[in-house]
Amino acid sequence: MNFKTWIKKQGVAFWLTLATVVLAIVGLILYGVALGSGMGLSIANGSQPFYQADRDEDSVMIATVLPCGIIALVALIGSVVLEQFSSKEGIAGKVMGICADVLRVVAPVLLLVVTINFVYGSFTGLGWTFFSNDELEIYAKAISTGKTVITGIVFFLVAAICSVVSSFFSLKKPEAKAE
Repeated sequence: MNFKTWIKKQGVAFWLTLATVVLAIVGLILYGVALGSGMGLSIANGSQPFYQADRDEDSVMIATVLPCGIIALVALIGSVVLEQFSSKEGIAGKVMGICADVLRVVAPVLLLVVTINFVYGSFTGLGWTFFSNDELEIYAKAISTGKTVITGIVFFLVAAICSVVSSFFSLKKPEAKAE
């Protein structure tokens, strides 16, 4: 089978999963940028840091977002790869199909965990930056970091939604039955 034929055999879920992978990768990059620029950054007159590794919510975010995001990416890619081999006859093909289906359920759950923990760890920084008193001086770098955080959260949320939607469709188009 050539590449063109293989592409034509891919279903809606394949393309949604591919979009989910791209969205999640962009989200992880934005998370890394936000974490790098926000770690120790003063957000309002020096009153609070945007992120601080020893603050409980930040340590939870740091411990979960990257590992869960990477596992979600592996699950998404693994589901696509396993689905390509699930059409094989016998028990091995059935097992691969079941594993692919399980990975397609695990991935959106992990992406939601990533989104929730990114929001949870960013509450302090976002709150002080965008919702503090008018008399406080808010630093431009904190505003930039806040915008990066919000953009990253949106990417993770859209990736999670896209992943949920893709699990309702088939990764491969059904093969036409010969009459």
